[in-house]
Amino acid sequence: MRILVTGAAGQLGHDLVAVCAATGDDVRGADRATLDVGDREQVAAVVADARPDVVVNCAAWTAVDACESDPERAMRDNGDAVRWLRAACDAVDAHLVQISTDYVFDGTLDRPYVETDATNPQSVYGRSKLAGELAAGERSTVVRTSWVCGAVGGNMVKTVLRVSAERDSLSFVDDQRGCPTFTADLAPLVRQLAVERRAGVYH
Repeated sequence: MRILVTGAAGQLGHDLVAVCAATGDDVRGADRATLDVGDREQVAAVVADARPDVVVNCAAWTAVDACESDPERAMRDNGDAVRWLRAACDAVDAHLVQISTDYVFDGTLDRPYVETDATNPQSVYGRSKLAGELAAGERSTVVRTSWVCGAVGGNMVKTVLRVSAERDSLSFVDDQRGCPTFTADLAPLVRQLAVERRAGVYH
């Protein structure tokens, strides 16, 4: 399979490129320096040049608090960018896999969310990621994940380890619940969904 991975310098992107390479795929990892998904012309040019069978979009602006102060950039990088990727994929008959988030929900349920639950994002980030899901279209694969942790980049686990080495006690918010998702586990499953071109939403 020829696979193009956007956001390849991020936690999931890094591990996904490694998994695809180890499996024998012809994988091309594009980091932000190579492909800014917020640039419509660049998206079209890179996908047309790579002519992949599958595009996995791991690129996103994930600074949740920063998105609140710059909703225009959030919508461009997380929403419009997916629309541009969809069009570029259609031009080369590539399957699109869009990585999304639990932020598309409002967090009010007392149980884990399932794929058929109604979305109701409460933040700019969540709304922009839901816009990306909708832009990806029904033929795409949407993978919603949460609290991503990988060997590369910053994450909750690394923060806890760093802070615990500096302090005698730790303080946390107590009004949030989530499920840490390790990229070493997630990447092979994303690849499987990608190569099998399974359309739909997956948690």
